[in-house]
Amino acid sequence: MKKSFKKFCSLALAVVMTASTLAGCGGSKPETSESSAGSSAAAESTTAGSGDTKAAATGSDGVLDIGYNQMVESLTPFRGNTLRNAPFMTQLYESLAVVNEIREMEPLVAKSWKTDDNGFTYNIEIWDRVSDSAGNKIDASDIVWFMQESMKRALKPVFAKVESVEQTGDYTLTVKMKSNIVGTFESLLRDTYAISKKSFEASPDEFGASLVSSSPYMVTEYTANSILSLEKRSDYWQDEANMPKCVRPSVKKLSYHCIKESSQMAIALETGIVDMVISLDPSSVKQFADNKDDYTVELADGSQGWQMFFSGADSSIVANNVKLRQAICYSIDENGLITGLLQGYGTPMYDVCPPMFNGFNQKWMEEDYYNFNLDKAKQLIKESGYNGEPISILTTSNTLSQRMAQMLQSYMMAIGIKVELKIVDMALYTATRLDGTQYDIVLNTIGGTFLSDHWSIRYDPAAYKTGDATSRHDNTLAELLYKTWTPSGYTEENIDAVHKYIKDTAIAYGMFNPQTIVVIRKDAGLEKEVLEYQGYIAPASSTFTNY
Repeated sequence: MKKSFKKFCSLALAVVMTASTLAGCGGSKPETSESSAGSSAAAESTTAGSGDTKAAATGSDGVLDIGYNQMVESLTPFRGNTLRNAPFMTQLYESLAVVNEIREMEPLVAKSWKTDDNGFTYNIEIWDRVSDSAGNKIDASDIVWFMQESMKRALKPVFAKVESVEQTGDYTLTVKMKSNIVGTFESLLRDTYAISKKSFEASPDEFGASLVSSSPYMVTEYTANSILSLEKRSDYWQDEANMPKCVRPSVKKLSYHCIKESSQMAIALETGIVDMVISLDPSSVKQFADNKDDYTVELADGSQGWQMFFSGADSSIVANNVKLRQAICYSIDENGLITGLLQGYGTPMYDVCPPMFNGFNQKWMEEDYYNFNLDKAKQLIKESGYNGEPISILTTSNTLSQRMAQMLQSYMMAIGIKVELKIVDMALYTATRLDGTQYDIVLNTIGGTFLSDHWSIRYDPAAYKTGDATSRHDNTLAELLYKTWTPSGYTEENIDAVHKYIKDTAIAYGMFNPQTIVVIRKDAGLEKEVLEYQGYIAPASSTFTNY
């Protein structure tokens, strides 16, 4: 049988010398291999320093094991946007609708929806046979309860954009939105889960450690921030043929293992502890990319990108100095960041949002989007009147963020800017990232489906008590934003005007877009790969010979 993940720590000690083989692969991208058309024998290499051969053939325990570097801290369905796009979320909860691989909405628990007033009011019908793993039937009253409870808890911004929700029949409800911003209702469909109010209220910890949902999978093992195991239900309510392919359950049993240390993740993949890794650290890719007989390496363009946002608070030195902001943008070598942080596994950005967002214009990729230009940066510094005042960069304490901040500090120092780093834990970062008085620059990675998703939460001066997400009050930008928010106003001309304004004023800058690296063992027997909307494999919905 495959080695148990619970034995992983002792195994890692036994093969710790293997970590020396996991050096970065330099700035060039290796060729990726194609998916396996069937099962192949397990690799016969040995682990350095141990002399033991690899684990027995992958798949012998019937569980598809997946390595991922993050895990939910609780199973509760009431949560913020953190890990919203993690690969296990669609197996934990079922949404009213999902985004498919071509980034279109497909109904799931919802049967249909329509609007008769240009997106302010929606009438939703759900399937009449939805039930959870405890046998509780879920009807419109449960959906209304979930939305109303989400509005009260205010953990996800999208629920703040709902004016009201009302049950109109056993399986119908009406939702009134505060505005008809393009993409908002679609986000609401994604973030509304089919949860039985009865089951939730019966839980002693709000499903903290044990979940009951309408998903085709039920949780069989869960340890916070460590492991999540799921098994396909035999009493699932829906005909699978009616489901979107990206959430159709093909694998009977699967387990997600949270392994945060990159060398240990690589060891787990090499030794068969996991069958695949989603979001492998770039420093560990080379050994797998060079072994095409035993591994498939797949790259997907990132769906978020990394951005720097300049403070809009009057107390910040950058808030009212556009030339200083432009100088900083020109000082940054985006290709240097991609090489230094990602071993080359990333792409430059051409807007604050990556090309995957709905509304992105391909012509932007031909523009000079603050392409690295040291001479221009130095000239702008002179014109800005900058006199050596310290500029602070706020970021989190994870390894990538710290290294990014340090590289940015070096780039900015090269044009004479004094930089102070404010590296804090996630709790403090979350508490201060929207307060422009706490920093001059904040580093962040923002997800979304539509450009308007990003714009509405970042640049609307009415979004927060202190202004936009950096305490800025830019009413000129606001007027441009508001023109794009209606379905009829979401046009190329209006979208381009917002892009140009943000670019020219340099209130935010898209630096680079990391690629998602997926590595799959060939002996997992991948037969048919299904992609989810971020462009990488949907493991539960793909077909494997051994699972």
